[in-house]
Amino acid sequence: MTRQEILKAIRHCARRLGRSPSLRDLLRIAGVSEQNLQSECGSLGHALKLARVKPSGREYNLTESTLLLDWAAVARKLKTIPTVAEYETNGRFTNSPFNSRYQRWTLVPTAFRKFTERTKLKSQWRDVLAMVARYEAEHFRSNARGARKDPLLRDRPVYGRPIQVPELAHEPVNEAGVIFAFGMLAHRLGFVVHRMQTEFPDCEAMREMAKGRWQRVRIEFEFESRNFLKHRHRQDRCDLIVCWVHNWKACPPSIDVLELRRVITLARPSPSDSQN
Repeated sequence: MTRQEILKAIRHCARRLGRSPSLRDLLRIAGVSEQNLQSECGSLGHALKLARVKPSGREYNLTESTLLLDWAAVARKLKTIPTVAEYETNGRFTNSPFNSRYQRWTLVPTAFRKFTERTKLKSQWRDVLAMVARYEAEHFRSNARGARKDPLLRDRPVYGRPIQVPELAHEPVNEAGVIFAFGMLAHRLGFVVHRMQTEFPDCEAMREMAKGRWQRVRIEFEFESRNFLKHRHRQDRCDLIVCWVHNWKACPPSIDVLELRRVITLARPSPSDSQN
């Protein structure tokens, strides 16, 4: 989807729901994935502003203290800075109010550090603040005044690492790129797509399970496999997750996972191809 199509979808969802939509609402009602939204608009909060939709709903009325202390409790429980999926699995809220208030999930640790400094709670959260310090050192660089700065330029799109594939110049950075890469490789990997759709699961295809033996499989596309859990999809209605990064360690054995970055070399031209 383009930015304008996403903004139109947000306004449509807001009218239908009578409130601002969450990421889950956008995916369920309009088929807008989180990766697509972040690629075109940066965050849900920014997208709501661009669409001129005022954030609303119970989660948006929460105080900063309630949000950040719940986030910190999850970090303490997991002993690491939580990803969105990890927080939504263990925390009390979704990531929507965080994105609305802080623009991006990656800025929540810094927001928590500043919050403890203002409220004099640093001594109570020393373990979490130590994790925040390591996180900031790894993910951010300091400017001349010592302030933290996002290394990405926000006025232009983000590309993945260059790869030597004729049809795809850079690695995917979102779900849309995964879908394109799968379409590019489907025939070579033994798939024939029968149906693509916006609702779950994303794709129905025939797969060659053994030589000359094909069966229908239900496929869900995710940039990271653990997003399947974050999106709360039903495990009994999916046979295969096609992703770029497989990082769902607890993925049930009933669901197969195809990590495209491991097989992308199949698409690279052979020396004989280049000579023809």
